[in-house]
Amino acid sequence: MNLVGINILLRPLLKSDLEVMVEWNCDSELQGYVDCDLPPDIFALENWYLKNIPDRHYQIYAIQTTTGRVIGDLELDHICWNKREAELRIRIGLKEYWGKGLGSEALKLILDYFMGERHFKRIYLRVYEFNQRAICCYLKNGFRQIGVLRRHKAGWKDIILMEITQGNYQRYRKTRLNSQMVG
Repeated sequence: MNLVGINILLRPLLKSDLEVMVEWNCDSELQGYVDCDLPPDIFALENWYLKNIPDRHYQIYAIQTTTGRVIGDLELDHICWNKREAELRIRIGLKEYWGKGLGSEALKLILDYFMGERHFKRIYLRVYEFNQRAICCYLKNGFRQIGVLRRHKAGWKDIILMEITQGNYQRYRKTRLNSQMVG
């Protein structure tokens, strides 16, 4: 399944995408923003890929520009088809694409598909409290904060818990469509 936007395409992650992912998995700055436990070497990442793709309860997509460059990934984990909910993680791995609205576009595509077409009831996520750019992106796309995991150990980071429910998604989508008609 491919989801096509204005500036990006979301498509299933391919084995050929793993080389660029290894670079992101080894980037300490990027890893500081995203709690991602994907392997940092190509052989381990290929083994992970073979074990986990495809999986009914886990889906990972490449975020690709319209020119064909893979710039990030988006995953839905702990997919519960009966409850129609999943946990979301997204990262733009190429820093020159940070702050350009492409993560927001990827969120719109995945939300329109899972909340709109697949009628999921809830998508939730965890984000570090200091990652204000990501938090603003999530809020802008209809997510709301539902809690905070406070970490009182040195070196541990506080985590914001966020979700978008079907009701919030419908209100957000209606607002988005109305603003597109006005603009």
